Amino acid sequence: GTTVIIEDVTFPVEQLAIGVRRLIALFDKHHYDEAILFGHALEGNLHFVFTQGFDSPSQVVRYQAFMDDVTQLVAVEFGGSLKAEHGTGRNMAPFVELEWGSDAYQLMWQLKRLLDPNGILNPDVVLSTDPQIHLKHLKPLPAADEIVDKCIECGFCEPVCPSKGLTLSPRQRIVIWRDIQAKKRAGIDTTDLERDYHYQGIDTCAATGLCAQRCPVGINTGELVKKLRSREATHGKTADWLAHNFKTALQGARFTLHVANGARMLLGAPRLAKISAALSKASSGRVPQWTAAMPQPERAIRFSPPINDQRPRVVYLAACVSRVMGPAASDREQMSLLDKTRGLLEKAGYQVVFPDNQDSLCCGQPFASKGYNEQAEDKRQELLAALIKASRGGLDPIYCDTSPCTLRLVQDLKDTRLDLYDPVRFIRTHLLDKLHFTPQQEAIAVHVTCSTQHLGESQALIELARLCSQNVVIPEGIHCCGFAGDKGFTTPELNAHSLRTLKDAVQYCNEGISTSRTCEIGLSQHGGIDYHGLVYLVDRVTQAKSA
Repeated sequence: GTTVIIEDVTFPVEQLAIGVRRLIALFDKHHYDEAILFGHALEGNLHFVFTQGFDSPSQVVRYQAFMDDVTQLVAVEFGGSLKAEHGTGRNMAPFVELEWGSDAYQLMWQLKRLLDPNGILNPDVVLSTDPQIHLKHLKPLPAADEIVDKCIECGFCEPVCPSKGLTLSPRQRIVIWRDIQAKKRAGIDTTDLERDYHYQGIDTCAATGLCAQRCPVGINTGELVKKLRSREATHGKTADWLAHNFKTALQGARFTLHVANGARMLLGAPRLAKISAALSKASSGRVPQWTAAMPQPERAIRFSPPINDQRPRVVYLAACVSRVMGPAASDREQMSLLDKTRGLLEKAGYQVVFPDNQDSLCCGQPFASKGYNEQAEDKRQELLAALIKASRGGLDPIYCDTSPCTLRLVQDLKDTRLDLYDPVRFIRTHLLDKLHFTPQQEAIAVHVTCSTQHLGESQALIELARLCSQNVVIPEGIHCCGFAGDKGFTTPELNAHSLRTLKDAVQYCNEGISTSRTCEIGLSQHGGIDYHGLVYLVDRVTQAKSA
C-alpha cells in the first residue's frame, strides 16, 4: 500500500560524513523510520530509499515537508546536487532554481523553449512552472494480493517474460490487477476491465515463474495468475475423473494424436495445417492447432520386470507427455524418447526399472496449470509414493526425462529419501565417468527450459552440449519458449511471439536440444529445425567405457 521513493543527492566529498548524519536526522524528524541510506562515497553520492503512503492528505503533507527540508539541506546549506546520477524527474523539478540560481534557471528555460516551443516534450519533467508538481498525479500502490504487494514496479522482470510485447509483462499484470482491486473497493464497475484482463493478463501468461528469478524480492507473477485461474476452475468433477482415470485419459490423448496423424496422411500436412488453424480460430482456441511439429502417438511402455544382476538400478520416470507423444512424422529421429533414454542408461551399465502402474501416474502439473490444485497435489503424492516403492525406499536414483515434471516433484519435497534427477543433473553426475564422448562437428542449438533454470542446471546443460558438439549456439533473448505445457496448442500466438527470433538465430544448426517434450514442439515449428531431448545427442556421440 506504499510507494517506494528512491532519491540520490551529492554532498561535497569533504562534507559527506556530516551530510550523512544530517540526512538521517531528517529521517527521524519526519518519522521515516524504515529509510535506508547508501551510495558511492568517492563522488559524495548518497541514495536514500523510503516508503511513502499517498492515501491521505496528511501523508502528502509529510512528504512535502520532508522534500522541502532535503532540498534546502543539500542545495542551499551544503551547495550540493539534488541529482547525482539519475534523472531529475518530476520530484525535483520544483527545486531546480533553488539549486542553480535564477540566471542559470532562466537560461535552461530559454533553451527548452527554443527546442520545444509548444511544451510537448516531457512536460513538467526536469523543468516545470508548477511549484507543486511533485505533489500532483501521485501514483498509489494499492494492496491487491499478498503474492504481489511487495512489487515496486521496477520492471526487472520484463526481459524474461514471453508475453512482453504481445500482451502484458509481469509488471503490467500487477499494475492492472492493482487498479482492478482499487476500483472494486471504490465501488466502480470493473466488468469490462476484468474481461479484457482475462486474455491480456491470464490466458497469455506462461506462468513459468522466470519473473521471480529477476525480481529483487522474488515475486512470482505466475503464482498470482495460477491463483486467479483456480478461482475459475469450475470443472472439479471432470478434474476428479481425469485424476482417477488417468490411464484412460492418456489413451484418449494417444487416440487424438492417431486421428490427427491419420488426417495428415489423408489430407497432407499443408492442407491440414490450414484447416486446423481455421478451426482453432473459430473455436477460440478450444480446438488445438495442428502443425508439422505435432507429435505422432507413442505406444504404451513395454515393461520389463526387474532382474537380479550386478548392474546398478535406476528408476525411470517417463513423464506423461513422453508416454503419449512420439516424434513428429517429419523428424529425422524416429526412435521414441522412452527407447532412446532406456538405451542410453543401459549403455552406461544401468538396469532400468519402472514404477508400477506408470500409465496412471502424473506429477500433477497439468492440473496445477489449470488451477485444480487439490487434484494436482493428490497426483503428486500418489506419484511420490510409487517412486519410494520403485526405488526401494530411496536406495535407487530416480531419473525423470522431463525437467518441468522434475521441478514440480522436487519443490517442497519433504521426503529426503528420494533422489530425483532431471536429465541434465543425472547425466553430469552419473554418466560422465561411464561414457566416452566424441564431439560432433555439426552445430547444435540449445534451449534452456524455464524449469532447467529453476533447477539451477542451465550452465550444466550448455557444458554438456559442448561436450557433444564443437559448435554450440544459445539463441540470445529467448528465455522462455512460451509453450507452457499446452499454451502452444491453445494460445499459439504466445509461443510464436516468444520464438519470433529463433529461426534466424539457429539457421546454421542441424538440430536443437532441450529437456521438455512439449517445448520441443514449438521450438521445432518456429526454429525450422528438429529439437530433441538431450539424450538423443548424448547417445549419438558416446560409447560405453570398457570396464
